[in-house]
Amino acid sequence: MSFFKQVEGEAAILVNNGVYTQVDLYTRDGYLFAKHGSGFVRLMADGSTSKAKLRLDFMSWEGGLHRDSLGRLCSPEKTGAKPLDDGRRQALLGAPAN
Repeated sequence: MSFFKQVEGEAAILVNNGVYTQVDLYTRDGYLFAKHGSGFVRLMADGSTSKAKLRLDFMSWEGGLHRDSLGRLCSPEKTGAKPLDDGRRQALLGAPAN
């Protein structure tokens, strides 16, 4: 286990009941999280989060996006991590894959 580490220069747009909020991105044990209030929410490959009624609309991210077997966004170093397909990656990043 480790602490949350802010990813310098990366951010996400979260939507909660129609309200859009720009937040910082964090990693913890190779998984991606977003700051929400005084805590953090886990980000999923389908755009959902660990908090009901809160979704990921857009994010900035340098490098590859991967998911684990449960659909959680993670780094490629995680055991069993699979790269996101181009369509899913484009939906999260808002730009074509490089």
